[in-house]
Amino acid sequence: MVASSILAPGTNFLVYTVYVLRGASGRHYIGQTSDLSARLAQHRAGHTHTTKRMGGTIELIASREFASRTQAVAVERMLKAWKNPLKAIAYLHGGLGA
Repeated sequence: MVASSILAPGTNFLVYTVYVLRGASGRHYIGQTSDLSARLAQHRAGHTHTTKRMGGTIELIASREFASRTQAVAVERMLKAWKNPLKAIAYLHGGLGA
């Protein structure tokens, strides 16, 4: 897992994370949250209908932090519109002009 951030080290305020998960079935899920560890726990416990169908182990593949929810939601929508999880992963890792 590689996370990238636009925030300065030691910054202490709420951040929003856009992330990509991959399930045992090979399916991907793109989401955003203000608390990545809590959201991952929800996904892994099967508490979200969207990731139940991913089957088995759910792995965090990529993530990136944003300073506002507005930015995170805009990036999440853009990545979902691409309908290409590999392109989304590359974007979150800093590729594709990110």
